[in-house]
Order: sequence, then C-alpha cells, then structure tokens
Amino acid sequence: MSKDFDYIKELFDADDVRAPESLSEEKMLSMLKEADNSMTAQAGSADKGHDAEPARRSVRRRALKWAALAACAVIAVFGIPALYNSALFDPDTSVRGGELYTFKSESEINRLVRRLGRSTTLERFNMKGGGVTDIAVEESADFETNTLGDTGTAAPAGSGASHSETYLQVEDVDEADIVKTDGRYIYYVNDKKEVVILEASGGKTKKVSTIGSTGIENYIRDIYLKGDTLIAIGKVYDEDHGYTAVVSYDIKDRSKPTLISEFRQSGDDIVSSRMVGDFVYLVTNTYVYKEDNRLPMCTVDGEFRSIPVQDISCVPDPSYASYVILSAVDISSGKSGRSKTKAVFGASDDIYCNNHNLYVAVSEWDDSLRAESTRIVRASLDGLKIKFNGTCVVRGHIDNQFSMDEKDGYFRIATTSDRDGMDVNNLFILDDNLKETGSVTGFARNESIKAVRFIGSKAYVITYEAIDPLFIIDLADPANPRIEGEVKIDGFSTLLIPVPGDKLLGIGHATGDNGYGGEYASGLKLALFDISNPSEPRVIDSKEFKDMSSPAQETHLALTVNSEQGYFAIPYDVYSYDDLVMIEENEHGVLVFGTEKAIDIYDRHKLGNSQIMRSVFIDDFIYALDSYGNCESFRATPLRSSRVLP
Repeated sequence: MSKDFDYIKELFDADDVRAPESLSEEKMLSMLKEADNSMTAQAGSADKGHDAEPARRSVRRRALKWAALAACAVIAVFGIPALYNSALFDPDTSVRGGELYTFKSESEINRLVRRLGRSTTLERFNMKGGGVTDIAVEESADFETNTLGDTGTAAPAGSGASHSETYLQVEDVDEADIVKTDGRYIYYVNDKKEVVILEASGGKTKKVSTIGSTGIENYIRDIYLKGDTLIAIGKVYDEDHGYTAVVSYDIKDRSKPTLISEFRQSGDDIVSSRMVGDFVYLVTNTYVYKEDNRLPMCTVDGEFRSIPVQDISCVPDPSYASYVILSAVDISSGKSGRSKTKAVFGASDDIYCNNHNLYVAVSEWDDSLRAESTRIVRASLDGLKIKFNGTCVVRGHIDNQFSMDEKDGYFRIATTSDRDGMDVNNLFILDDNLKETGSVTGFARNESIKAVRFIGSKAYVITYEAIDPLFIIDLADPANPRIEGEVKIDGFSTLLIPVPGDKLLGIGHATGDNGYGGEYASGLKLALFDISNPSEPRVIDSKEFKDMSSPAQETHLALTVNSEQGYFAIPYDVYSYDDLVMIEENEHGVLVFGTEKAIDIYDRHKLGNSQIMRSVFIDDFIYALDSYGNCESFRATPLRSSRVLP
C-alpha cells in the first residue's frame, strides 16, 4: 500500500499538485494502517470463532471500502482531469480553434521530451508535418494574365535629410544591424564583437568610446538605436550554457555609456529580432540536451528562472525537443526592464514581422507528402502582450524573410518545392486562421526562387536556373491569385527594391559558363525593370561587374539609400580568379549609383585593403566601415536627380 501511495505521490509531485494537510501522506498512511490493523484483528478473532471465511470476505470488503474512500478523496481534491493528465500519456497537441496547445504541467513537457529524445539541428530534415491546420496542396500551373491592376509601393523607413537609416522590409519595424547612425555619431560592431562609437563630422571621424567585453555579454551580434539609448543583442556564455541578451545602455554621454538594464533568455541560436516602438521582440532557438533542464529560462524581475508552464505551447505532433522562444522587452521601462516571454515547442529558421504579428518559419520533412515543407507559427504582438496563436504547414521551403508578407489579414508566402525530382515554385495565400485561401503553384519548372518582394497587391518573384525570370503575380483577389506577366534576363537577382516611376531594382549575381556545362556566379549584377504594365514587364537596363561581390547580394541591411540626393550605395569587393580559383584580392570600396532613367554609376570608390561591410551617409559624405571597424569616408556624388527615392 505504501508503494502505491508513493507512485501516486510521484505523479502529483511531477505536476506540482499539493494536497491539503488533512490529506497529507502521514495522515493518509496512518488512517490506512489503523484500518489494516483493525481488520487484521477482526479476522483473527473470527478465526478463533471457527467462522474464518466469512470474516475474511468481510475484511476484504472493508479494505476495498477504505481504498475506495481514499481514491474518492484524491479525486475530490485533485479532480479526474488532473489524475488523468498524470498518467503516462503524451499530451494531445492537436490545434483546435486556430490556437496552439498550451501545456498544463511540467510533467507533460517532461514526458514529451523523454519520448522525443535529444535533438540536434541536423535532425530538422527528419521531421513530420501534420495537424488540423496543415494545408494539403494541389499543384497546378497557372499562367493566365489579366488586366492591369494597382501597383503598390513599398518604401523603406524614411531617411532623414542628413543621415541614412537602416533599409527595412516593413516600414516602422526596425531591424538590428552591425551599424547605426544618428547623424552625428556612428555606432558599429567590430570584429571583436564590441560596439565602437565614432563621432563623425565633415568626412572625419574620431573614436569616442567602446561598449563590450564587460562581462555582461561577451559576443555582441547587432544593435538598435533609439534616441539616447543603445540596445545590444548579444550572446552570453555561462559555463556550459549559452544565452541571448538584450542589454540597454544610456548614451547621453557618448564617451561614458552606462548600463540601464539586461534581459536574458535561453538559446544562443539567435534567429532574429525586431523593434516596434519601444519594444524589442527577440526570437531564439534552444535545444533540450540535459535531462535536468527541460524548461527554457528568461529574466523576470532581475532573476533568471524557468518560463512558467502556462506560457509554453506546442505545435502539432512535434518531432524533436527544442523551443522557439519569443520575448518582448520594453526599452522605455528603464532599470525595471519590463518584459514578457513565451515559448513553443518547435524551431525557426527565419521570421517575418509587422507591427501586430510575428511569423516564424522552419523547414521540416513531411512524411505524408514525402517532401520538404515549411512550418509556420504565428504570434500576436501588442507591446508586452504576446501570444503564439496559430500554426500551419505549406509545401516547400522559403528563400528568406522577404518570402513572407501580410496584408489586410492575409499571410502570403512563396516557396520552392520538389515535384518528381524537379524544383517548382509556389505562392500561397492564407486567411486569418492560417487556412489556404488561394495559391499559384508549380510555376518555373526546374528553377528555384532567389528573390521575392511583396508590394501592395502584387508579388514580384525572381527564379533562376540558367536565366533570371521576373514573375509578377496579382494578389488583389486572395482566392484567385494569378501570374500576370514575366520577363527574362541573364543572371539572377537576390534583392528587389521598388524605385520611383513604376520601376524595380534588382541586386544580385552575374553568371558565367564554368566550362563543365554549368554556370557559376561570375560577379555583381544590377538590373532595372519597368513594371508599369504588369502583363508586359521589361528590362530597362542592366550592369555587370566581373569578379565583384557585395554583402548586399546576401542581406538588404548592406544597402544604403539616400532619398534626398537620389542614390544607392553598396559595399563591394573584387577578387581575381584563375580557373574559378581565387588568386588575388585587389579592390575594396563602395559602389554609388542611381536609377532615374537607367542604371547610372556615379562612383566606384576604391578604399583600403580590407573588406567593406557597411556604408552610411551623413550630410554629403559616405562613411565606409570594414570588418575590423575601421572607417574611411569620401564625398558623395552631388545631387543628380530631382526624383526622390523611396
């Protein structure tokens, strides 16, 4: 009997359920022992009276009565659901009503982790899709065109008249980067993962101070700037554990930055972050490797502790033990460091974020489709009020964050998938419940998506295999999206930028013959498209730069836009090759160009001997920063155009 009680107690302890004192272990065992002694004595007395068998039956009935009373007491206190949930069954994580399953106890998580076992990032392609909101895709090839629709305009965050701003995917949703400027100072993350503050004036700079290597964080990844507050996103390593930190500094005195607050959360795998108003939203992945560390952790009231179970949810039928952790940190709260953290079983490769929703996306392997798929998990954002509230699966994988967008309550996502061993491409439109409303699937056979840009009710998609087609897809009717037109050009773009006059700028790769029947990226390519007639887009101009590469081919954050003077600037490097093997680095600098009527190269400014990572402008000067944090400057091309860039 004692063993049975210990088993029940173990289950309830795992769920952190506590009985009242009147039903404590000591009192229950004492009551059962007294009953057992009494019944044994009665049975012995009956034996002496030669009526043993009826007495034994009476004892058994009384024992069952006591057991039933004890069971009723347990059920009365804890309830049938709690007793059931403490059984050895995995929780039912199916999605109902569009919301994810929320765990009821730590033991549910423990059982799920034990079943899933340890996981590594290499297991991502061994996952299984499924769940109520999963999307079954029927592929088709829709190449119909329709009449000209409205062409939306997507502009980056507005640049001030005197200095550059970070080029953004979504207006008013700031993105962290390795460089920021306020027009007087430049803040830059160097190769030592420190933030160097430079004062800039008239093309000259001087170092003012450095932030980093303070013991608070030992690896700054990127930064935000909000007035006199600098926010560093970085990694912290404590013995065998890795965490991510959001650390705020008061920089009213740029020569003496002072710590305001520090927030930490589990996971040194930083997926991404965004800042909306006064709130930084941070997304990390963390994996469960140790039996004694199954709950993710975060800072609450200055103490680093486990996230409450009720703040942890789960995707349908998870296949590996890891969490996506989302935190909202109030930068305006000063030393109090107000924050809120939620977690969901799953993982993330990239995110899309606007001012009210954040979507995380991760590649999975779907056993039912026998194909790669993308799991999408949505979280609502409202200051510190955050909640994971929906999930679904679509066929294929995304290219990057620009493959996702939301407009008027519809989520749009472009993917590349496999059909009979051949790449095909898709665009799905999902409603507020993440149910498929419409799609265009199976286009551009044997090619894969290299760039996407959603602009209003249009999607512009670049695919590539041997040539670079630009597809324009009309999304005005979410139930019936359709390809309106396409145009082809050699090479391929990896970043698409809307420019005035119904034009689209592509930054990407020139390609060449590798001598073995294939192609290789042979340099930098700029392409300018006329999209004024969506049914008949055309190439206005293109420029190729042999053996040149730029960080802007990989990230939009490396693009500088001067809307007042009408120019773009990107860092570049030139490498010399012999039979596709690099033999020399011989040029580093900043390429400055405009797009009023064609692609006009204003300046190919050579600088130093180190790779240039970013450039910013302040007044008439462009400041270029290399990977070591060194800064060089030159006077920007004078005003060439009266057309204001977005």
